[in-house]
Amino acid sequence: MIRTGLLLAALAATPAVAQDAPKSPVKPVDCLQTRSIMQAEAASDRHWYAKTRDGKWFRNNMECPSLAPYRALVHISPIGSQCRGDIVQVVDFTMGGISFGGCGLGSWEEVEGLPGKVKKAKKAK
Repeated sequence: MIRTGLLLAALAATPAVAQDAPKSPVKPVDCLQTRSIMQAEAASDRHWYAKTRDGKWFRNNMECPSLAPYRALVHISPIGSQCRGDIVQVVDFTMGGISFGGCGLGSWEEVEGLPGKVKKAKKAK
């Protein structure tokens, strides 16, 4: 009885060790539905970013040296999706629609937002 009491006292005095479950990274996805994309643009890191209707941002992991800010991707899809392996044309409409060639889309990975952009803080009610 004394041993049980000492064991319970020792356990009660021992601080609980918080073990946070490791956060598993969100797996990249192969496709984004075109109709779910609200905003899309090239960033200075030469990646293509898309913001979906649910407020999430995705970065496409394509290798495209001609992609730069103010350039657009022209994409044609018979299935209404932007998928890994699709070929897109890089066009600069500020220069009269000059084409800078094609690139293949990569996988889409969820990110916090555009690089270098600060998120606006929500106003307290």
